[in-house]
Amino acid sequence: MLKTATWNLLLALLISPGFLLASPLQALIMETEPWGFYNPETGELQGIWIDIAEELEAQSGIPQEKRLAPYARVMESLALGDADLSYLIQSPDREDEVVHAGFLFNFGSVVQARSGIKLQSYEDLRGLRIGVLQGIRLSPEFDQDDDLYKVPVRNYETQINMLAAGRLDALSGNSLSLAYLQEQRQIADLLGDRLVLQVTPVTVQVSRKSNELNRVEPLTEAVQQLRAEGRIEAILDAWAGDRWRVEEEAQ
Repeated sequence: MLKTATWNLLLALLISPGFLLASPLQALIMETEPWGFYNPETGELQGIWIDIAEELEAQSGIPQEKRLAPYARVMESLALGDADLSYLIQSPDREDEVVHAGFLFNFGSVVQARSGIKLQSYEDLRGLRIGVLQGIRLSPEFDQDDDLYKVPVRNYETQINMLAAGRLDALSGNSLSLAYLQEQRQIADLLGDRLVLQVTPVTVQVSRKSNELNRVEPLTEAVQQLRAEGRIEAILDAWAGDRWRVEEEAQ
């Protein structure tokens, strides 16, 4: 979506001999829109992670060979060292498998109600029909709360269709994916109050079994520079507007 990173990457190729000689990191990226997917018309890779990866390549001078894979395979490949890096939420149960090479941004695990439904606190979730993606983890409290009326769905699009048809009272998921779909489907008028269940950091993650751990420091420095210049947030805003931002968790 952003073209600046592509030009920066070409410039790095022209002026940095180290870039040309460096072996590429094997980057495995979760295949889901808007994070990483194939353009249906051109077949080219695109998405938030692709744009961020290109910015990181240009800033660090370290090339990446980018491939898409399902979420479970990304996790497995990092654990085994079959991939060098990915872009993922920070999770305590994976700290022994990855090294963090730079904080990118925070997003929220959220529930967003249909317009006209009050949703100011966690207790307001009681009695609502809440769409929940199968297998997703939103927050420990929400995930373990069997008293909530959770309706399992396959994807975000199904949630939106069910909400529009009156079969759900609220959507759930990560704030950025939901903001992207709001932009794509133009459904801002359909949605009302939003409750933030948990704020989660997203990082560049390098496999502890990678042979390229010596590159963690320059990657981290490059991420810090991209954040300082606002280039990470510019990518996110270009894909999802500014509704993805969250500040605090619900009480």
